[in-house]
Amino acid sequence: MKSKVEFYKVFFEELEKKGFGIVSPSSPDYVVDIRFKGKTIAFYTKADMIEKNPFAEVPEKQMERLWSIARATADLCGICSEQPYEEEKAEKLKNGVIKLNEHNGVILACRKHPLFDYVLSTYKQDAQNDNRPIQRQYFYNKEEAFESFAARSGLVDERKLFTETQLQIIHAGLVKLRTMDEELTGENMEAAGELVNRIEEIVPELHREERKFDVTRLLDALSLER
Repeated sequence: MKSKVEFYKVFFEELEKKGFGIVSPSSPDYVVDIRFKGKTIAFYTKADMIEKNPFAEVPEKQMERLWSIARATADLCGICSEQPYEEEKAEKLKNGVIKLNEHNGVILACRKHPLFDYVLSTYKQDAQNDNRPIQRQYFYNKEEAFESFAARSGLVDERKLFTETQLQIIHAGLVKLRTMDEELTGENMEAAGELVNRIEEIVPELHREERKFDVTRLLDALSLER
């Protein structure tokens, strides 16, 4: 599910197929009023809840049916229905929010919802306003939420930026620079060493001390650049 609008379209169409009426909201707090046989029986709120009309006699079974249709529609739209975190690794924040991860000031969090199960979000915090969430983006699909977090926080898999051959070329060049360039300052040596270590984390096989560099792969890579 990309957005709640996608859900609304499918849900309201499904209600009309089953004999319910969808009319303009009677309050700014509602998305729509839900009617049955000319009588307003419930309200779909902007908080994505289905509220029974307190001024009408509405059987509980009818309310249960509305919720059942809503839940089935949400599942059909592909909401995140499986818990996207491990209890022992998650951090509980206020208002029932669970923080899943944090990197470069960007937070990935989720919250349990009675209709949409797990609503995920990525956001930053306003340090000057009691760490209030700002620039929040909501997601109803786990994969899309994780992709947003990786992009917004800069937590990108370097394997996607370089091929293994390119990483090997970079690694070989850094090792040669670190061992043969006598003009490097101590700061430059340390920076080169950190890059070598990072590349060896990405491609563990480069860490073998006696590993010979594959010249054929190097030539193939260079030929592609022409």
